[in-house]
Amino acid sequence: MTDTIRVTSSNGGGQWWKSVKWAAKAFERSGLNVELTRAGNWNDPLYRLSSGEADVAVSLTVGAAMAARAVGPYKDGKASRIRALARLIRPDQHYFNMVRADLGVRSVAELARKKPVLHASIEVVDYGPGYVTEMYLKHYGIDLMRDIPAWGGSLITSHPHTLEHVVDGSCNAIFRTDTSAGPAGIAAHLQDWVLLPLDPDIAQAMERDYGAPVTTIEKAFMRGIEDSDPCLTITNPGFDLVIGTHVPDDMAYRLAKALNDNSERAWIAQDVFYAVRHAPETPTPLHPGAARYYREMGVLK
Repeated sequence: MTDTIRVTSSNGGGQWWKSVKWAAKAFERSGLNVELTRAGNWNDPLYRLSSGEADVAVSLTVGAAMAARAVGPYKDGKASRIRALARLIRPDQHYFNMVRADLGVRSVAELARKKPVLHASIEVVDYGPGYVTEMYLKHYGIDLMRDIPAWGGSLITSHPHTLEHVVDGSCNAIFRTDTSAGPAGIAAHLQDWVLLPLDPDIAQAMERDYGAPVTTIEKAFMRGIEDSDPCLTITNPGFDLVIGTHVPDDMAYRLAKALNDNSERAWIAQDVFYAVRHAPETPTPLHPGAARYYREMGVLK
């Protein structure tokens, strides 16, 4: 393999693109040549890595874990030949299950019974994180893509456009990964919303099957829930820089080292950060070369 590293991302995904550019610059500063490309939808970088067309890409942590396990939308195994290079931290990127308070719904089970008209912001279900939402709602008897339109509602699949729908009143439900700084958190500043908790057994099944850790949204996490009980949900720990299994161990080692030694800053994009201490904390198996570097750094046993 030459000393040219092919780094790739999808179209769109502003923070994804910033993240891979941050990594590419660290690789260049370590003396490597970098080819940086951007094409396709959210899943395409995983397929390019798995086929050997590219070497390094970025994905949400949950998506990468599902691809490596060949489960969910990646059950055909075509995206499974990937390994983790490093986790990029994005704190509190939870699965928000929110409905506007005027719907009079206080639980997911009640939502399934009442079948209100929902205009819901979601992630598409052929994409790893969106598939997880589809799966836990099915535990409550809700078929996300079929039932919400059948109840007279609609689906909003553009995250950037969620906020404008909240502002004009045409979004009254959010079922997707987000942070308190994103549309979910901003929505709670504009209107009264209710967070719907997951039942513990369902949350634990999502962690076991799809790599989405169980977490709790505590009081005062964002406006609108200060007086609420803590809300059980699941979370996406951040973004994973992923690497193809075809990349030799010594090159993977060099890339992991470059991220720590040669990145220009720990801050990457908005609320995305890097720290070598947390870099190996990913549910996707680490590439052996990257694992060797983290063991030498004393952050991996």
